[in-house]
Amino acid sequence: MKRFRAPKIRNLRRYIFIYFFVFLFIWVFMIHSVMVKMSSRFVQKSHITFGIVADVQYADSENGSDFLKKRIRYYRNSLNLLENAINDWKKSSDPVAFVLQLGDLIDGKNNHGGEASSKQALITALHPFQSLKSTPTYHTIGNHDLYNFQRSFFIESPVMNPSLSLSIETSPSSQHLYYTFLPHPKLRIVSLDTYEVSLLGYKDSPDDPNFLMAQAMFREHNHNENVNDIDGLEGLDRRWAAYNGGVSQQQLVWLAQVLRKATTREENVIITTHVGIRAEYRGYNVCLAWNSEEILAVLAEHPCVIAVLAGHEHSGWDYLDPQTGVQYVTMPAVIETEPGSNAYATARLFDNSLEIKGVGKVPSYSIKLRYHLGSKSNT
Repeated sequence: MKRFRAPKIRNLRRYIFIYFFVFLFIWVFMIHSVMVKMSSRFVQKSHITFGIVADVQYADSENGSDFLKKRIRYYRNSLNLLENAINDWKKSSDPVAFVLQLGDLIDGKNNHGGEASSKQALITALHPFQSLKSTPTYHTIGNHDLYNFQRSFFIESPVMNPSLSLSIETSPSSQHLYYTFLPHPKLRIVSLDTYEVSLLGYKDSPDDPNFLMAQAMFREHNHNENVNDIDGLEGLDRRWAAYNGGVSQQQLVWLAQVLRKATTREENVIITTHVGIRAEYRGYNVCLAWNSEEILAVLAEHPCVIAVLAGHEHSGWDYLDPQTGVQYVTMPAVIETEPGSNAYATARLFDNSLEIKGVGKVPSYSIKLRYHLGSKSNT
């Protein structure tokens, strides 16, 4: 009978050594594959990049507070924060193609010094944007802008909208402040004018039908002597203050036409507005478009809309509609952001998503595209 011989220790160690490194190689390969898949959208070069900022409300004035005396407003420092944001965009290896400014670039207190004071504040606040040189800024008009100037100023002057000649599809008449443009074949921006029906900006045109309509609508809901006083109003009626406004029926028709074409062409659409059009939480109905339901009804009929970006409500908030998938984002205000922090965002368009990277007080968002780049019928 042959005697059993145990394998040599040397051979056993060799087998263990080989098995260990085979296992280690497989484990490292699997981990690497998972990490590559998870990070692919971040290392992928964006198709287009753009900046977003809201409610700078610059004024050459000492710090103040909001109307309720609860939050500090840093009037001079807001310009510093805007300059910091723009410098970051300028230094980035992925430069912005344009910037969305969502309204209230200057504060209403500038008009205390008259028109000259308002114009100087506007020139000062626009200067950082002009340092971007060939990069256009697309402005939305807010209530504080209209505390300083009449609507006719913004319509007739190229100061606030020097980019209107750069591939913008304007509204049916040049007398309007809503517009749309297509920065990428798969991405359309639609800017609403939520002060077209408003008590603001019509001092030089008191017979304008939209102003007359605004007066009639407003007095149906708010009987307080002070037009910004919402005492006694409940629920959605709290939106009936002069610092809010609405859109006209003509603008609604125009919006529907733009969205219908965008859906046919499979363009992902971002809506920009100063006044928000959703109020899901807490007291956000205080900063809400007067006829927000009509705007939402138009959006609901067109699946191309992926996001709505707003300003006005300084604390900021967000809401993802579970039924439509539309991401609503109200940007935190620069004016109420303390020195040393900031409140802006950089958006990047990828094959399947729009990635918004917030800085400071602004959160980050990953928004799914309705129509993927390089493919058809992704709804």
